[in-house]
Amino acid sequence: MSSENFVPWLLLGGGAAALGLGASWLVEGASRFAIRLGISPMVVGLTVVGFGTSMPEFSVSVLAAIRGSADLSLGNAVGSNIMNLLLVLGAASLVAPIHIVGARRVLLRDLVCGLLPPALLMALAWDGRISRGTACLLLAIFAAFLWLAISQAKRVDTTETIVRGSMAAHLGLTAVGIAVLVLGSEMLVRGGVEIARRFEVSEAVIGLTLVAFGTSLPELATSVTAVLKGESEIGVGNVLGSNIFNLGAVVGLAFAIRPATVSGFVITQDLPILVAATVLTGAIVLRDGRINRWEGAVMVACFAAYLVFIAVRGS
Repeated sequence: MSSENFVPWLLLGGGAAALGLGASWLVEGASRFAIRLGISPMVVGLTVVGFGTSMPEFSVSVLAAIRGSADLSLGNAVGSNIMNLLLVLGAASLVAPIHIVGARRVLLRDLVCGLLPPALLMALAWDGRISRGTACLLLAIFAAFLWLAISQAKRVDTTETIVRGSMAAHLGLTAVGIAVLVLGSEMLVRGGVEIARRFEVSEAVIGLTLVAFGTSLPELATSVTAVLKGESEIGVGNVLGSNIFNLGAVVGLAFAIRPATVSGFVITQDLPILVAATVLTGAIVLRDGRINRWEGAVMVACFAAYLVFIAVRGS
């Protein structure tokens, strides 16, 4: 096999690595800068940190939409959400059982807000056409969630945090993170589109699988680390918040910029699977406030079955 055949795979792997580094630097720099401005740590966690792990999906999906790869844009967001729920939370609970205490109301809020975007897309874009009006409704759902989350956080947050380093250094790290994210998203989109062409599979399938896995790595790393540190609420909150951001803000902005028609199977098949995965996760977590190892194994098995479904559908 010639070296040229490896280029798309190198772009895919290098792009995923760059996205992980860029998101990490962006979150670190922006969160420290925000705290230095007097913004509370909890609000920073809900916004900068929580949505910072979704910046790979954001940069990839928006860039793909701008370049006319609508299938890759939507597939990346939907595939990432399914992976976040089944693979990320499932794998994290296999490492250590997840225990969530006293957060039932917040979990219910996030689960409901996570169900609204896919339900809206299925209702208004069943024919595969995502209009600018539909995209603006997705953005409105995300804005409402953000307002509700921040307003509730402000009522309970009294923590003061001292951070080290100058504001110029924090801004510099933020800028570097953004630049690396842009570079990584460009590499990932180019690699994914080229692989789709070479293997004659749709960009939607590449977005649902390879690209979605690459952009979900920050959520996987964050959730597993949080669980190992005994901070399960952060791990679960990171996933649920990321999912709301992916379909509300990412898909909303991408298709508000450039409305397009996408492959119908993503709307009629993958979105219902996302809804089912959200309901399954909610049923497990809200039942007793935990995800045991055997429940995590079931979630990972469901994700494996989803990959088999994609393979069979593609063949």
